[in-house]
Amino acid sequence: MAPGVARGPMPYWTLRLGGAAPCSQNTNKTCEECLKNVSCLWCNTNKACLDYPVTSVLPPASLCKLSSARWGVCWGLFKEENPYARFENN
Repeated sequence: MAPGVARGPMPYWTLRLGGAAPCSQNTNKTCEECLKNVSCLWCNTNKACLDYPVTSVLPPASLCKLSSARWGVCWGLFKEENPYARFENN
């Protein structure tokens, strides 16, 4: 194999879907703008658009408080007082 050539298929989470802009370019914009890229996570606390941590099922609190984190849709809310983190609509 030639030097510098990856072996096997590229992991899917490193591919940008549809030529989408990097998540950080949508920081300080809106949740809707951020989540147009399906690999992004919106944090309401600081209006940050972040790369979703694909190694975790839920984003860690060090990245964004769960009740402020949005991915997929902007209208959901996780309630952290429940140890099983139930999901509610706002």
